[in-house]
Amino acid sequence: MINLELTPKIKEWLDAAPDDRDIRAGAELLLKINRNRILYNNIIRNPARHAATLEYQLKKILNTRLVDTTHEQVAQMMKQVDAIANSHGLSRESRSEFQKGKRADHDQLPPEVQQLYVDNADIRRRMRDAHTRLRMINSTNSTCPDSDRYPLAKDIIRMDLQYRDNWNLYDHYIKGTPLSATVREVDSRTAQKNAVKTINLLLGKYAKNPSDAQADRIRNLFNQIDNPSATLKAKMSDLGLA
Repeated sequence: MINLELTPKIKEWLDAAPDDRDIRAGAELLLKINRNRILYNNIIRNPARHAATLEYQLKKILNTRLVDTTHEQVAQMMKQVDAIANSHGLSRESRSEFQKGKRADHDQLPPEVQQLYVDNADIRRRMRDAHTRLRMINSTNSTCPDSDRYPLAKDIIRMDLQYRDNWNLYDHYIKGTPLSATVREVDSRTAQKNAVKTINLLLGKYAKNPSDAQADRIRNLFNQIDNPSATLKAKMSDLGLA
């Protein structure tokens, strides 16, 4: 299993000016990855001669890891996009389901509440346009499908959160009260996104100071996530939590 904790360390080493790089530290990073003790010894014995080789090897490893990370990230995002598309009918021309969401008392609502419905019509249109462009990307018309899909998938996920939040406010608004006082339902997508952020924060603390209480809290949060990414699973595994 790839030690994901090494990736940012490799990048930090490569980002340093050549004269400021700790050759021994770089060689140790490389050794942890390729287990090539002969190359490690050669670098340590003659750092000036092998500095370029060390840089080349670490760059190659970093580029491979970044490509793999992007591919995994996009694959996870596409699962979210598929769920969003199915939920909102982005592949269909019909707007009947959207129109059914209009409140019977819509015309009596304050302008800022009515605007939420109007805004969502535009957001849905933009999501459909982005989804159409996303579906057209393939290996025959794109030299790097993951890179081309990423911004579109990211936009759809971002717009979906706004779309859901607008509906949440619109549906639960009580006439005669300030919009700011509206009590929203907890959105499961937002809750899971927050859980992932919290887990990543806690994993960093746990790595430095592990405890049974912290481990239980991390596992409980992890179990709330429907489709955890391979990266998150690997982080949990590396720390013995999964």
